[in-house]
Amino acid sequence: MKTPILTAGALCAGLLSGIPAFAQDADDEHHVIDEVVVTATPLARTVEQLAQPTSVISGAQLARAQSTSIGETLADEPGVTASYFGPVSSRPIIRGQYGERVRVLANGLDALDASALSEDHAVSLSSILADRVEVVRGPATLLYGSGAAGGLVNIVDSRIATAPLEKPLSGAVSLGSDSATGKADGAVRIDAGTSDFAFHADWFRRDTDDVEIPGFAESERLRALEDHDDHDDHEDEDEEEHDEHEEEEAYGIVENSDSRTEGGSAAISLTGEDSYVGFSVSRYTSNYGIPGVHEHHHEEDEEHDEEEEHDEEHEDHEEAVRVDLDQTRYDLAGDTGAVGFLDGVRFRIARNEYRHTELEGEEIGTVFDTTGTDARFEFRHRPGALEGAIGVQYKHIDFAAEGEEAFVPGSKTAQSSLFAFEEYSVSNDVVLQGSARIEAQTIDAEGYSEYSETAVGASLGAIWSLSGSLDLSANLALTERHPNATELYADGPHLAVQRYEIGSAAQGLGILDKETSTNLDLTLRGEAGRFEYTITGFINAVDDYILLRPTADTMDELPVYLYAQTDATLYGFEASALVELLATSNSHLHLSLTSDFVYGEEDDSGAYLPRIPPLRYGAGLHYTRGPFEASIDAVHHLEQDHTAANELPTDAYTLVGVEGSYAVNDELFLFVKGTNLGDEDARRHASPLKDTVPLPGRSVALGLRWSF
Repeated sequence: MKTPILTAGALCAGLLSGIPAFAQDADDEHHVIDEVVVTATPLARTVEQLAQPTSVISGAQLARAQSTSIGETLADEPGVTASYFGPVSSRPIIRGQYGERVRVLANGLDALDASALSEDHAVSLSSILADRVEVVRGPATLLYGSGAAGGLVNIVDSRIATAPLEKPLSGAVSLGSDSATGKADGAVRIDAGTSDFAFHADWFRRDTDDVEIPGFAESERLRALEDHDDHDDHEDEDEEEHDEHEEEEAYGIVENSDSRTEGGSAAISLTGEDSYVGFSVSRYTSNYGIPGVHEHHHEEDEEHDEEEEHDEEHEDHEEAVRVDLDQTRYDLAGDTGAVGFLDGVRFRIARNEYRHTELEGEEIGTVFDTTGTDARFEFRHRPGALEGAIGVQYKHIDFAAEGEEAFVPGSKTAQSSLFAFEEYSVSNDVVLQGSARIEAQTIDAEGYSEYSETAVGASLGAIWSLSGSLDLSANLALTERHPNATELYADGPHLAVQRYEIGSAAQGLGILDKETSTNLDLTLRGEAGRFEYTITGFINAVDDYILLRPTADTMDELPVYLYAQTDATLYGFEASALVELLATSNSHLHLSLTSDFVYGEEDDSGAYLPRIPPLRYGAGLHYTRGPFEASIDAVHHLEQDHTAANELPTDAYTLVGVEGSYAVNDELFLFVKGTNLGDEDARRHASPLKDTVPLPGRSVALGLRWSF
């Protein structure tokens, strides 16, 4: 989406990258996003030069959206929302697709954590030190594997320098706060070196308190349902006991939603005119609460619990659940530049050591260990009739889980892939782009037979310049997606989402079939005087779509959900527009408009797919005059009553926000930002905790940025 002006957060991104973003002419800012090269493709192409819908969030836009997690940072992007399992554990959702169907990358390589396994697992990457974030909407399986069937998010930073430094020493310091989450964060980075050597170091820390909300943590619909059930079970309960029960409900805050997150890295690089090689080591730690989730004592502990009935602390027999996350990651990356008949060889290798410990009070409940390697090589051939690259990729993940809530057995997953991306210019006005991938995957899980299959896919896209100010692009993709270890082998209580999950192999039904998807995207971009717009429509038909079905059974006092397959169809649109209302020598006023929509249902039964976000639309005014900038915007989310089984409808809500900023000089910048000014009880339908964990209430954020 194009951004009209620098806003309060613009300097944040600029300072953190060591670049004084506020020195840029605001009149040109809305052109910058489209000019940024997308690194998620083997060729250096901008957003407008790609057939598949792609967006880049950088500079002002990224800094303005910066939040407590990558999911919340991107949640307002067209076609994107987030799972919101609390402010820290929030993963991107693209076009209603979530979990394993949306790949999260760091500089083109897998995050290699356990965030896709469960909604309560935070992504172990932060955008606070990123230069930009790239979002590919729709199947990105052809370049990044079958796990990217719904789309991908690529977080790009400059820890490993890819070109000689512009200055021998530069850096930035950032401080910020937010009232609704109690957030206090800080970040610092330093880059130093010579014309052919670069050293980088960075560090950040973010603390948050329990999230402040405008009312009850539980939604009105859920409380009404519970009151009805309670009345059926306790018809003779007196009014005093009922009032006492209401007083115990969480109000004004989301309990156990506080967090502390810290990370940093060090890197060295050797750079040339068109080549580089570098190595980085990074750390990421986080301790955060899982709101709305408690660990209940099991039946075998009832006798012991009865002995402590006099102690009110143990009366409910439940403990708050927290997560202690620890990760160390090693990255090696480089580009050879032109070599012989090759235009260059780009390689990236990552090794990740990740541990996720779930704490039940003071005790360790479940431990998830993941050790992963992702290696990718792209061989760009010299431009001729075709311009493009052929690549190979290998990924291996060793996963282990121990504890009462280890609902997925330990497993080893290996993927070996061969892929290609080629471009052909039919004329000055028509460009064709094609991709293909073949991917062999094996999963060796404890106690089950091995999964071993090969998935293939191909796509063909076209970009047609209808005139100097009107472009049409289309992309048709035919892809396959492997089932993952959870869908095949899960068999146990998944406490975070309060259900008992059983995979196909654990049900005795054998191995699931691969999903087969046919996806068509059509995008129209145009400009007419002071008006410019982008509209994308899509339809995705999926055979053997894998989903969780609720049953009437219970195990361990939890409802049983079974992994099954059906045919499904998803369709919708994303749209954005920009209108320049005022443009003088030192001031500008822009109106921005956005909207998106997705609809998903099962083909045979017509049943709605779960957690599909409703239609939303918004408008904003952005004003700049010299060093001062201000904006106001409002986004309305419609009611979602197209619900799946065991899913409550979600009420409509409108979020209103304002921003103001002032650049004191080329080095110092101050900003203030207000969100949810109406203090709305806002609940995101895509969140599995929407009826127990609303979005933050009215909030004011302050920030200071200094670069050198």
